[in-house]
Amino acid sequence: MADGLKMLIAMALFFGAMYLYSISPEIIGKFKVRRQKKTVLKKEKNRAKEKIQLQKGRDENSKIIQARRDQIKQHFKWLEEMNAKIKQRSEAISE
Repeated sequence: MADGLKMLIAMALFFGAMYLYSISPEIIGKFKVRRQKKTVLKKEKNRAKEKIQLQKGRDENSKIIQARRDQIKQHFKWLEEMNAKIKQRSEAISE
């Protein structure tokens, strides 16, 4: 009786292993698909973060450039004022 039970358990394990072996490609395929989806989502999230960081960098650079443009404009206005004063002095001296 014990030998029959052992034989029955061995056959059940054998058929179970055969069943698992037969469906293993499907299980492995599902795991691969899940893993690929996770990696794609992770890449998309990382790309979105990179886009945000790049946009922040562009915004900071544009602010710096705009500030520098304003400084240059002010400097040109100052130069024009100085040029006008010099012209006034030269006209006053020539008269």
